Amino acid sequence: MSNDVLHRLVVLLLTGALALPAAVASPKEAAIFARVGDTVITMEELEAAFRLGVRQRFYHGRVPEERLAAYRKEVGQQLIDRVLLLQEARRRGVEPDEAWVSRQLQRYLERYRRNGAWRDREEALEAGLRQMLEEQSLLARLEAAVREVGPLEEAEVRAYYAAHPEKFTTPAAQRVSMILLKVDPASPAQAWAAAEVEARDLRRRLARGADFATLARIHSADASAVRGGDLGWQHEGMLAPAAEAILAELEPGQVSEPVALLQGVALLRLEARRPPQLNSFEQVRERAEKLLRRERAEAAWTAFLADLRRRSQVVMVQPVE
Repeated sequence: MSNDVLHRLVVLLLTGALALPAAVASPKEAAIFARVGDTVITMEELEAAFRLGVRQRFYHGRVPEERLAAYRKEVGQQLIDRVLLLQEARRRGVEPDEAWVSRQLQRYLERYRRNGAWRDREEALEAGLRQMLEEQSLLARLEAAVREVGPLEEAEVRAYYAAHPEKFTTPAAQRVSMILLKVDPASPAQAWAAAEVEARDLRRRLARGADFATLARIHSADASAVRGGDLGWQHEGMLAPAAEAILAELEPGQVSEPVALLQGVALLRLEARRPPQLNSFEQVRERAEKLLRRERAEAAWTAFLADLRRRSQVVMVQPVE
């Protein structure tokens, strides 16, 4: 549970839009969503988590109709997984980081104590908030332990590098210069036509031997003008599609026909092309180790969660529709 989600939980507790955790809430009969071992998850908890998730994930807090059922099932599984993970953390004897819990709790107390709704229910709210923070700490410590990857042998890292060359290859790039004649997008067609006429005149001057960098410093409205129009090395996707399409037809040293871009009309010169290049292992050793460590940590967590679900007693009393 991120701090942002926890903050939203506190706000919902204060506004009454979310019930207190079961440990501090008034006991009452409730419809049951699922039983996870000895722990019960109520339909009320499912609906509260669903509402919170919708506020967190979806624009304007509205779930697209076609995703409604799937998202409700996802939230239900998240609640079940949370209980399973807390049970496993306690079975392993994991303890919350009390220093961290105290620091976080103090932050929230300082933030909300002046709130009238907080003062009216301070004892219960503080107890509920402490429980949430302790559970957050337990889950974080359990996940960190499961994801812990031991020392990696160099041979393993080299094998990973060899198996995934695409992760260590500098993509193809082209060095480009530009003269941009700025036109406001809302300008009438005459303004765009005038800019194209000016661009064609500049292109003729270039064909007669004028210096591209000099003309760029004088005429270009782009920030690159101070560098003689030099845009540097551009990877695929960095330039507008119209510009990339024209550059694909040029040879190094050639200047394009005028091209209309969002900012105005441009002349592009292709300076050079650089093919994809696989970096040496020595250059990317640190990155290769980091990626392999991350991949193994993710695989360990996925396998751990799948095993936990498989060997746990979960009874869906009211399956999510």
